[in-house]
Amino acid sequence: MADLPTLHLPALAASFTLADAYLLVSPWKPVLFLLPLLGWGMIITRIYDKHAAQFHLGRRGWNILHVTAGAVAFLAGFLMPIPGVVGLIVGLAVQCAILGIDLAIYPLKANKDERVPEAHKVKIDFSAAKEAKRKKAEAKQLGTSELVVRGPDKVPVAPPKADSPEFAVRLGAEQIIIKAQAARATRFEIAPAGKDNAYRVVHTVDSLQVPAETLPAAQAVPLIDMWKSMAKMDVQDRRKKQSADATIEKGTEKHTIRLSAIGVQGGMKLSGVFDPRTAVRRKTADLGFLETQQAELEKIIAEGTGVVLLAAPAGQGRTTLLYSIIRNHDAYTSNVQTLEFEVQDALEGIRQNVFDPMKEGAEFATTLRSILRRDPSVVGVAEMPDAATALEVSKSEADRVRVYLTLRTDGALNAIMAYAKAVGDNQQAASALRGVIAGKLLRNLCVNCRVPYQPPADLLKKLGLPADKVTQLYKKGGQVLIKNKPEVCPICAGGGYAGVSGILEIFSLDQAARDRIAVGDWNGLRTELRKRGLPTIQQAALRKAVDGFTSIEEVMRVTAEPKPASPAPAKKPDAAAPQKS
Repeated sequence: MADLPTLHLPALAASFTLADAYLLVSPWKPVLFLLPLLGWGMIITRIYDKHAAQFHLGRRGWNILHVTAGAVAFLAGFLMPIPGVVGLIVGLAVQCAILGIDLAIYPLKANKDERVPEAHKVKIDFSAAKEAKRKKAEAKQLGTSELVVRGPDKVPVAPPKADSPEFAVRLGAEQIIIKAQAARATRFEIAPAGKDNAYRVVHTVDSLQVPAETLPAAQAVPLIDMWKSMAKMDVQDRRKKQSADATIEKGTEKHTIRLSAIGVQGGMKLSGVFDPRTAVRRKTADLGFLETQQAELEKIIAEGTGVVLLAAPAGQGRTTLLYSIIRNHDAYTSNVQTLEFEVQDALEGIRQNVFDPMKEGAEFATTLRSILRRDPSVVGVAEMPDAATALEVSKSEADRVRVYLTLRTDGALNAIMAYAKAVGDNQQAASALRGVIAGKLLRNLCVNCRVPYQPPADLLKKLGLPADKVTQLYKKGGQVLIKNKPEVCPICAGGGYAGVSGILEIFSLDQAARDRIAVGDWNGLRTELRKRGLPTIQQAALRKAVDGFTSIEEVMRVTAEPKPASPAPAKKPDAAAPQKS
């Protein structure tokens, strides 16, 4: 018999290394078996386990069953004796089948338990996952915009698809807002330029209108339509005035825009006001009244009866003046109302009546008369669109109700003259008058770049300022030194001004003043008001310059002598649509 070969076991064991054993199983194969287990485990822990605990369905027993099923499924799949790729596929199928049976058993048993209400029965529904997947796919096709825009319903307006023509329009519409905010505008407007079939974009910066850019109508009209659409306006209606609020978000910044669209000669006009409610939420102490003026204001408010005129040029804070003063009346102990074409902000406790000029048979003066007959304590009239409105105000019971009437005019004396002209009878106009407040907005010098200088004596003499007390004034700069190199000021963008403040004049009207008004003695009224020693608008502006808040150039611009209103009686036209403040 031939000699048999000798088997040396230690030598064989030494040649069989750990690395050789590791290569017997591919490293990616266990991962394939773990993936179904992960999905199964999430359903068990996040849904089934919490459901069993909530309704006391034997949580411990179910968990033992689930763990057992999971272990069996993994071992059955991973240890499948069939070699090769076929064995891998069969093993995965067996594992998924066991896990699926385990997932199906729980709802079948739990839903039959009387302790589980109908609304809380376990339902396996993949439609939500499919819907989420569909939305995700659609979102990938949408373009990326810089702003998040929400309409009046607060729902985000999704940007169009990136390859659509509407996407370019959306980006252009956003750029209108982005550029306006970069310029520190409080308002913007897109309107026909009046020639070459073009539209002009205008920013209102520190109360001044600043031309921004010119666009062809073919580009501007789609931008207007885009904003109308995002604000849920009727895009097809190109005549009627429409207004709506939209919200824009960029990073952590969030702003409200009050959009207004209306048909005008040559096309459409779209205007937008940034954060309109914030603009009118000011206390009277923050409006710019000087100390002596504040005392006069408190005196007028305390009297509580008669007519008080509130005057300011267009866009110079007239609505803010009305809202801040009317808030000084206690709306919970007295009947306070307003009559407005458009509410700028909600006034707590105050009934704000909105006049709709499109309503058939509507007349502003008639609506006001109806309000005055409801026995109010205070009425704020936000517009004087016609002479009939002024006449109704003059007929109010001076000893019973306080009426604040706003006028779009310049200066206290001009306001009285314009009111008397509208009433058509000086004596009638004078009978109920108790006070007048007029204001304007003045640009503030940028404190980052303003330039101090010593004013010449002749300038101080011309302005009526004492040379021994005013040794320094300021003028606008626009540049700052950065590393000894002049650069455009980052605060005011080189304009030299940043922000606005109010300058006002206020006079209570006693019997002597009313007598002057009754006979149309306007020069005598001017003299009567000067006797009070209260600051005029020009004097208030000079105080701002002396204190370093503004420049003499700005004072001269703002306080240029306005053309006086004609005191002649006026005809009483039909009700007209209001102009914007």
